[in-house]
Amino acid sequence: MATGSDSRLANYPRPNVAVDIAVLTVVDGQLHVVVQRDSDSEQLSLPGRFIRERRTVDETVREVLELKLGLSPDHVRPHLLAVFSDPDRDPRGWTISIAHAVALPASALTDVVGELAPLDADGRLASGERLLYDHDEIIASATDNLRERYEDRPDPDSLLPEPYTLSDLRELHEAILGRRLMRDSFNRRVQPLLEPKVDGLGVPETRVGGGRPARLFMKSAPPSATFGWKLPSKDE
Repeated sequence: MATGSDSRLANYPRPNVAVDIAVLTVVDGQLHVVVQRDSDSEQLSLPGRFIRERRTVDETVREVLELKLGLSPDHVRPHLLAVFSDPDRDPRGWTISIAHAVALPASALTDVVGELAPLDADGRLASGERLLYDHDEIIASATDNLRERYEDRPDPDSLLPEPYTLSDLRELHEAILGRRLMRDSFNRRVQPLLEPKVDGLGVPETRVGGGRPARLFMKSAPPSATFGWKLPSKDE
């Protein structure tokens, strides 16, 4: 028999609770997000899943990664983005979304289930297509969150394979931040947080491209090290 407190709890309406994940990457110098097309409406949405009975949020995150995206949950570390709780966000019924975000190199998404859709400077689909529910807002929030991290530290999500040139790193940050950066200022800010790649004799390694050889670098500073202040844009 239910106790008095159990009876009172049962009288409260319960929302559906879901996990949605924004997977971001950079392809050809532009920020992209993984979206999936609804089989019935043909509209786009983020990969997600309702939390099943007696399942935790973390377990559901792993299920979305594995069952919906085809990714190994043991090699992906999504982080909690925000809780989206507008009662009218889902026309199917009262649903709360516990949104997560993750940034992965494009090479890790070659077999992902879904489409890599390019984003514009505002964190919206460059095609202008709208997503189901409030998933446009989730993507915009994930984009802002990613930009905050890349405004602060060199490639914190390891989207570039090491070693890389300073130009490689600057172009990655430009793609994520959505603006051109001052080359010399960026180099001065980032170099103290990197170490040169050297060969067995201690000679700095370089990559030969169209111009003079470019030195190769790897991250060396602890994760807490930052640029110190906002990266200056080229037109500032």
